[in-house]
Order: sequence, then structure tokens, then C-alpha cells
Amino acid sequence: MDVITTHLNADFDALASMVAAKKYYPEAVLVFPGSQEKNVRDFLSTSHITLEFKKIKDLNFQDITHLILVDVKSPDRIGKFSEILNKAGLTIHIYDHHPFSKKDIRGQKEVIETAGATTTIFTEMLRKDQIVISPIEATILMLGIYEETGSLIFPSTTVRDITAAAYLLKKGANLNIVSSFITKELNPEEIDLLNELVHSSNYFVIHDVRVKIARASRDAYIGDIAFLAHKIRDMEDVDVVFLLVSMEDRVQVIARSHIPEVDVSEILNVFGGGGHPQASSATVRSMSLEETENELISVLKKKIHPTRTAKDIMTSPVKTITWNSTISTAEKSMTRYEVNVLPVLKQNAYYGLISREEVEKALFHGFGKSRVIEFCTTDALKATPSTPVSMIESSMIEQNQRFMPVLENSQIVGAITRTDLLRSMYESLLRKDRIITHEKLTEKPSIGKNLSSVMKSKFPPEIFSLLKLAGEVADKFGFSAYIVGGSVRDLLQGEANLDIDIVIEGDGIAFAQVLGKKLRARVKSHKRFGTAVVVKDNFKFDVATSRTEYYESPAALPTVETSSIKKDLYRRDFTINTMAIKLNPDKFGQLFDFFGGQRDIKEKTIRILHNLSFIEDPTRAFRAIRFSERFGFKISKHTINLIKTAVRINLFDRLSGTRMYDELNLLFLETEPIRALKRLEELSLLKFIHPHLKVTKTLEETFEAIQETFAWFKLLFFEEEVNKSHLFLMSLIEELTLHERKEALQRLQVPPKASREILDGIERSQTALLRLQGASQKDIYYILYPLNIQTILFTMAKAQFKEQKKAVSLYLTTLRKIRPELKGEDLQEMGYTPGPLFKKIFTVIVDARLERQVKSREEEIQFVKERFNK
Repeated sequence: MDVITTHLNADFDALASMVAAKKYYPEAVLVFPGSQEKNVRDFLSTSHITLEFKKIKDLNFQDITHLILVDVKSPDRIGKFSEILNKAGLTIHIYDHHPFSKKDIRGQKEVIETAGATTTIFTEMLRKDQIVISPIEATILMLGIYEETGSLIFPSTTVRDITAAAYLLKKGANLNIVSSFITKELNPEEIDLLNELVHSSNYFVIHDVRVKIARASRDAYIGDIAFLAHKIRDMEDVDVVFLLVSMEDRVQVIARSHIPEVDVSEILNVFGGGGHPQASSATVRSMSLEETENELISVLKKKIHPTRTAKDIMTSPVKTITWNSTISTAEKSMTRYEVNVLPVLKQNAYYGLISREEVEKALFHGFGKSRVIEFCTTDALKATPSTPVSMIESSMIEQNQRFMPVLENSQIVGAITRTDLLRSMYESLLRKDRIITHEKLTEKPSIGKNLSSVMKSKFPPEIFSLLKLAGEVADKFGFSAYIVGGSVRDLLQGEANLDIDIVIEGDGIAFAQVLGKKLRARVKSHKRFGTAVVVKDNFKFDVATSRTEYYESPAALPTVETSSIKKDLYRRDFTINTMAIKLNPDKFGQLFDFFGGQRDIKEKTIRILHNLSFIEDPTRAFRAIRFSERFGFKISKHTINLIKTAVRINLFDRLSGTRMYDELNLLFLETEPIRALKRLEELSLLKFIHPHLKVTKTLEETFEAIQETFAWFKLLFFEEEVNKSHLFLMSLIEELTLHERKEALQRLQVPPKASREILDGIERSQTALLRLQGASQKDIYYILYPLNIQTILFTMAKAQFKEQKKAVSLYLTTLRKIRPELKGEDLQEMGYTPGPLFKKIFTVIVDARLERQVKSREEEIQFVKERFNK
């Protein structure tokens, strides 16, 4: 005999799952293992459902050979059916949306998937298999989804649930019936019980988790009180709700959790109960109401761990200063590393803190040569990596302390600033707001959002697996690993960028070497910079040690030192490039956005990080235009003002030509070049390449022609590699005099060979265009044959007349492929002696072919015999 059953005190998700399972097991009998919730009983007594439910007392358990469990897998929640779980020959099939726990039943078939309701899983199966359901069946299934997901507003609701509900509505589900059973009015007895629960409730904060425990007593047994937990949840702004109701000889415990940090099924498992992380229940028979509450509080303190600790929000590593350093040295370090507090070390152990205010006052009074130990604070509050953030918040606010050192064995391992604390508090508010407003279904960005599912969908499987492995390797070292920069930026825009950069808070080279061994990949390291390149087959990615940088002078190359991920991101150019995704297993996919990158992506804005950014690295001005044009973003008004300031004080004169040349090449390749050039001209940046450069109508026309020519060239699948950016550079400087062209190329420090090709290409192109007018095929061949492919394409782009364009096209597609079919050995067989004569013969053959005098090998042989004596 086949039996379909569910959990005790069956709800609508259980009923609906049983009804759906019957479609797949038509010979099975439907059996409740015990009682049902009152709403389910009321529905079954009034509905027109034709399914027959057999009573458990009428079963012969020894006849059961196949047990189908729906919405349950805990042996403690299936009543008498648990007695046959070890029966020989019994096969078990399980369908559930709750994750497995250690003591759960295992079956020969297990369909366990993440969804808001088990009914959702069955609805998807029915739809996929095109199994017909009646309107009443669709209504039952809708009841299951609506009850389990709180009418699709519980935080556990998924897109799958909403899609399934839409399908059921299409199949005739009656929402009036659903509404009448899901949102029912309270009777006087239930109102009285709710009132007692509310007034007797106690509020606790356990590791920053807000818990409400409500208790009440009744002489008689009350069947269904679970819905009252939802009522209290709607009335109270808390994270977790527990209802404790004493009735007859038992205490019924109902739990609802609205945050992922608290798994109520794990908590009530201690009391012999079960359920899933968001909703669970238990029946306690061996304790009084007071004893149950006290035991529950004790369990909560053990089971609820701090949602966030110092380790989660601290900055690490931290810049420090030794106790015997001078006050003047401290001031220089603070300016160089842009910090306001430095921990003081003595014999490599933490000693105290010194702030910028203390340093500035000491300098004002002439104590620049004094040691920092004489002015540092030694009684500041400290934390350990495991200190709860809630405790740190209280300490820093109450003591007005803006910098909290994090110590482990007297060694400083991190620091928490007011900014770190504000960010943590803000994220906590956002999280609670999402719980209340169910913002999960909106697009509002949040700090700390997890992008693992986006990564899995956008990255190829082998890249996603590589990133998972990278996090595991970093974890074994005790390092933190992140992907940073463009790949994160593009991921947030829904695109996959496989230019992967991994940053390690730790030893990047050591990490890369171990990861390389596991991947069987080549690793090339650069110890001076703490970087490495890992090459696996045709894929490569960069690994770097997290670092900060400072500039000895404006426009100079930076000096680099190891630092935290926050400082590493702060040294980057624009906010949209300052985000990181953590790869360590415990937080894989978590987004770190310290500087508002998500906001600026949403607002389509290019924004600089700090006011001295262009002074430190003027090439960022070129990059601002490149990113603006590439993504269609606007440059913020403040950023434009800072570019204008850098122009006004002539910072770009100090910029090396090589760096400007590199940026110009990228700008030509990644944007609509003429638009980008116009932006350069608007911001007075073109003049730093050469003061006489201007965007003219001729330049615009040539740039457009280059785009068309290059597209045509690629469309014909020509194999030659062409430096497209050099074509634009040729056009950019073409209207200058020869002397000015040379000056512009020298300013850009274009490599000598490329510089010669560009200058020569412009001159030869101009000459070729004059000669191509009215040229024969033979003339076209000898005009263009000496030119490299770059110059030929530039010539085509510059051509003003169709005849010129047609000539270049003919050469590239046909004429340049003309070759003699005869070879040297053929001429020897014909009796000719190798030497200068061979070259002359081949040239004459090419001419003859160009003039259509010969068309085949035989004609070539005859042609040679007639013109050359042996």
C-alpha cells in the first residue's frame, strides 16, 4: 500500500502538497498523521473537494510499502508513521522546502528545494509535466502558497512562489475563497488570548537581536494559535516572536523569525519541536509555563550568536607608529596615509593611541621632536575580534571614542572608526527596514548585499568555481580575498567582465602560488609590488596584496605600501570602481561598498573619491571622460570643477607622455572617439597633447570614415592585425604641420617605431590619394603595394572620391593577392638560370596579370618563353 502523509497539526501547505502528490501517486491513500489546523478543518468540511482522506486508525501499517512524505521529514512530526521507518522493504519519497537537519528522515527519492512553500515545488512540477488541475485544486494549492508565505509578503517568499501563484490564478484559483480562509476575523476567545499575550510579553535584546516572548494560560486545549504569532508580528517591530501558551497538560510553543541569523527550528529542536528556519513549533509536556520560558531564554542565549562582531566591520591592517617616534613623524604619517589616529606600539605590542588633535597641539607648542609616548592616550577602550558590534556601539557612543583598537594577544589586528560604526548601524537599519517593508522585492541598493547568485549566473562555470576555490585557499591562510574593480562594477550593471582582479588582505604572492598549484597554472610574481599573474590555459587573472599609496609630488608615480581592503579601494579613481566582493566561504558574494559606488551606478554618475585625486594622478581626467562616454554616464559637477582646477594650474604638463598615450589609446578603443575628443577639448585637455590641436569638421569626418573603414575591413575577415587607435591618432595630428606632428608624438612619448609609421603613413597616404585618381589596376597595385596595412586603411578613410575608395577596396580584396603561379623550380625546369633574372621574370608576370595579359599557369609559361631568351 502507498500512503501520502504530512506533519502533525497540518496546515494548508501540507494539505495542498498532499493533494498535488496524489496527481503523481494516484494509487496512494491520503492520511493525516494527526490533527489539522482549525482553518484546514473548516475548509475540508465546507469545500467540494472530492478526494477521500483515510483515518490513521483504519490503516494496517504492515501493509504500507511506500511512504510519501510532503512538507515534512522530521520523524518527530509524523506521529505513528515514525514506527515503520525501519520496516524492511519500505521505500520513502520526500518533498519539502525545509533544509535537511541531522536527525531528518532520508528517502530513496528526495525533492528538497528552496522555496517559500512545498506547494510551490509541486505547482512547478505540475506545470512542467502539463498535468491538468481543476479550479478547486488550483484554489487549494493557492491556499498552501498564500498561508506559508503570508500572502507573498514574508521574507522567505521567493520569485518561484509568485510565479507559481500567477500560474494557479490562470488555472482558476478562487481568491475570494483564499481570502476567506487566510484572513479570517478573530472570535471573542481568540481576541482575549491575543490581548493576554500582548500584555504579558517580555522584550529582550540578545546580541543585537530583538526578541519578544509572549505567554498566556488556558484551561482548555486550543487547536490553532499559530496565526496569533503573525498578528503579534504585525503589531510589534521585533526580529523574533515566541508564543508560549499553557493549556491542559502541555505548553504549546510557536516561533516566528524574520531574520536569517535566527533559525527557530534549531531552537525549538531542543524542546522536541521542528519546522523551518522562519517558522517552527513545539509541544512541551514536562515543564511549567515559567520553566519553559526560563529554559527558552537560556537556549536563546546559547543559540543566538552576535549578528556582527568587531571582526566583521573592522579595518585591517592598521597603520601604527612606534612609541619612540617623534611628534613630527606622526604628523607626516597621518598626512601621508590620510588617517586621524595612530595606534602606538611599544615592543611590538599595543600601548595607546595618538590623535591628530594631540599632534597638532604638541606641534603648536613646539614639541615636534618629542616622542609620541609622551602625548598618547593609554586608557582608551579596546575590543577583541569577537566583541559584539552592539557592545562596541554602546562603548564608542557613551565614551565619545572615535577610534576603537581591536586587539588579540596584545597585538593590534584591526581598528573600528566612527565611519565603520555608522556604516554598520546603517546596514542594520536597512536590514530591519527590508524585513518590515519586504524591500527584498525592490531594487534599492544595500550595503553588504550578496551577489553570489548574480556571479553564478553571469560568470562561466569554470570562472565561478575558480573564485570559490580562491576564497577557500585564502581562508586556509587566514586571509581575506576579494574581486575588485571593473568586474564588480560591470556585474552590478548586469554584464560579465572576465578581466578578474583579486585582492588579498595578506600575502598576495603566497596566495597566488598555492592557488596556482591547485589549478595547475603558471604563476608570475612581482615581489616589489606584491602582485602576481596566474595563467590557466587561455585565461589569466591578477592577484595583488591590498595596498595603499601616496604621492611624493603632484603627477608623480605613487609609492605603494600594504594596507586594508578599504584603503586599497580608496586609492582607486572613481566611486564606481571602488567596490569589492568577498570570496571567503563564510561570506562568499558579499558586496563591500565603502564609497557609494552602487549609488553612482544607479545615478549613472562618474564621481572622484577625494579633492586631490587629479593632483595626485592627472590621467584620471582622461579616464573620467573615457568611462563617461563608454557607459553613458555623466561626470559629476564637482568632478568637472576639480578637472578644471587641475587644468588651470597646469598639472598635465607634469604628466608623463607614456601615461597620456596609454589613456588616449584606451579612449579611442572603448568609446565613440569623436565625442570623447570633444569632451577633451571642452575641458581644455587637448592642448596638453599639443596646443594647436582642435576638433574640426574635417577631423570629425575622418574619424567617422575610420570607423566605417575599420568595420568594413573586419567584415571581410582579413587576418591582419591593425592598431585601430593609431588610425585615430594619425587623424588627430594630420592637420598639424610636420614639425607639430613630431612635437605631439614626442609629448605622448609614442614608441620610435610606431612614431615613424604614423608620420610616414600620413605623408604617404596624402601622396597615394593624389596618384590614385584615374589610376589603372597596375598603377593601383604599385601605389599601394609599398604601404603597410595601417596606412592603406588610413588612405581609404581619407579618400574623398568614390574612385579612390574603389581603388583601395580593389587592392585589398583582389590586386594584392595577385601572385605568379610559376615558382623558381618551374623556371629552372624551363632552362633559366637562378639569379636577378628570376625577380625580373616574376615582376613581369605580375604586370601581365594586372593588365589581364595572362590568366593561367599555361599562359604564364608561354608569356615567359616569348619574352625571355634562355
